Amino acid sequence: MRIGIGAPKGMPNTGGPALVGLLNSEPWLTTKPDGRLSDRIAKDWQWEQGGLALRLRLRPNVYFHDGTKLTPQLAAEAIRATDTKKDNFSLRSVTSVEPEGTDAILLTLKERNAFVLTDLAALPVIKPGQPNVATGPYQVVMRNGQDTTLSAFPQYYRGQPALAGIEVINYPTQRNAWSALMRSKIDMLYDVSRDSVEFVQAETTVRTYTSQRAFYILLAFNVRHPILRSVAVRQAINEALDREALVRDGLRGQGLVADGPVRPQHWAYAPPEHPFRFDPAGARSRLDAAGFPLKPSPERRVPVRFSFRCLLFGNDPRFERLALVAQKELADIGIDMRLEPVPLDKLVPQLGAGDFDAFLFEMSGRSLARVYDFWRFSPGMMVNSGYRSADAVLDRIRSAQSDEDTRAAVAELLRVMHDDPPAAFIAWQTASRAVSARFDVAAEPDRDILSNLWMWRPAGAATQAAR
Repeated sequence: MRIGIGAPKGMPNTGGPALVGLLNSEPWLTTKPDGRLSDRIAKDWQWEQGGLALRLRLRPNVYFHDGTKLTPQLAAEAIRATDTKKDNFSLRSVTSVEPEGTDAILLTLKERNAFVLTDLAALPVIKPGQPNVATGPYQVVMRNGQDTTLSAFPQYYRGQPALAGIEVINYPTQRNAWSALMRSKIDMLYDVSRDSVEFVQAETTVRTYTSQRAFYILLAFNVRHPILRSVAVRQAINEALDREALVRDGLRGQGLVADGPVRPQHWAYAPPEHPFRFDPAGARSRLDAAGFPLKPSPERRVPVRFSFRCLLFGNDPRFERLALVAQKELADIGIDMRLEPVPLDKLVPQLGAGDFDAFLFEMSGRSLARVYDFWRFSPGMMVNSGYRSADAVLDRIRSAQSDEDTRAAVAELLRVMHDDPPAAFIAWQTASRAVSARFDVAAEPDRDILSNLWMWRPAGAATQAAR
């Protein structure tokens, strides 16, 4: 199978590295669509010592791509080798990882941290000292720039992959990738743009598969800003935004309205008791009461209340279109949001330094651990917005030892973020893949089809095998 990815070279998040990683490696555990954990390399797990020790029982007959069998000794070494400065921050709570017997490892923690399990579901199992040797269904045989060729790994513990090999090919634009699919030069379009979904769905030679992405788009505030530090201002901005219109017009309908950083599909989620409603009249009244009346502006023909600058990733039309819709809605209540497109290599340092009034971008909501990592204030955090109101409840989520404690803390988090909003949460995004009808896709409800690509096969192959 040949998979085409349409994005300019050098663009971040083209999907190529993530796709290759998904095929080449596997995590210790996996996360279901509802946020629950399930077995993968580890077949089961158990908390002990009041949440200060975690025992993982390893699946038998797991092999690395070089033929080496995964043992408890190698498993312990692999986890110890994790670079916690770059990712998997929760593993900083782990003080030791030791092999036990023939099929287990024991992690000892210095503090309760429920996110250790969650981060193990995002940590690929890599052979210590050999970053290209993993345990996934496909192994890398050649890299050519951003293009990668993989072959099926015959000792894959879940069974022989149905496809003998996979090529991941990058194109300078999505139009180029789509043209390649139409000319049968590739078999799958990795990501279908929002502008093209309806057109692609009408094509009879391909099938489209849509799933919700675990990324939300938000308009985040710097609460140190002399105006945006006002809770009333941030609440008014939330009331002024018509999220249904933002999804419809800004995202071409390819999304789901967001009310916070926790996915509605997550098992611990409960709708906020008082979600923000589109209420421009109420927003105007709130701003008047807070001391921000309309005033003549030397730069504009109409009076404004105040201005602030909003950074956005300047190389991605998704955010620009959405920002323009939001800009118009805020202008209707007298707020001048000045858009400032910034390339990613400049945007990230500015966010980390707190050099922004607001920004519009996407953030991961894949798990409660990612919610914690982004919103819990700490030195060196990715985005320095100055927001600290949710610190205590985020710590409660991190140390929760039961479903009841987690649900209660998540409900409290959403309440805090409503009463003192750090952002206007806009939408959860959807992703669409296009696959040639020449292939049978093992699609599962609510899951990205890539999660079980190793089970795909040429159309009719199963029928032919049965004969």
